[in-house]
Amino acid sequence: MKKNLLILICLLSLLSCQKEAPIPSKIELLTSQKWKWVGGTISPSYDIFSIGVLIGDDYFTRTPECWRDDIWVFSVGSKFTHDEGATICNIGDSQIYAQGTWKFENQEASIRIIEQGKDGKSNNNFVWSIQELSATSLKVMETFKDEGKTYTIQYSFGH
Repeated sequence: MKKNLLILICLLSLLSCQKEAPIPSKIELLTSQKWKWVGGTISPSYDIFSIGVLIGDDYFTRTPECWRDDIWVFSVGSKFTHDEGATICNIGDSQIYAQGTWKFENQEASIRIIEQGKDGKSNNNFVWSIQELSATSLKVMETFKDEGKTYTIQYSFGH
């Protein structure tokens, strides 16, 4: 009986000594997998497609199908690509819609994205405020001004 008790105590102590998996860092969460665009909202209403039609709230479902399968890839080396996904909107377009560099700012509370133009110069620079970053979800918010009015876009990504 004492022998069984001793074995049980040894097993319990071994099991209790197992280390917990380390919590991944934000850079590990962001760069470990590709991010597929799964949702987007804008407020207040805005002519986001430049076609004379104001769109408010959920604009993701109003985007062309070829936009809804886009993929973002963030690499450890601070590079990113915005890929057209399975469907390309314009046959003559490259598979890579945009590329450039990214970096965390504000103690990893936001991501600055600097797109590199086709001519090798940066042509678009914006900041995403991180609302959620987990192993399965990336939710960010971007604000911009147009004609003195401030707009907020929220993007949701998954795997």
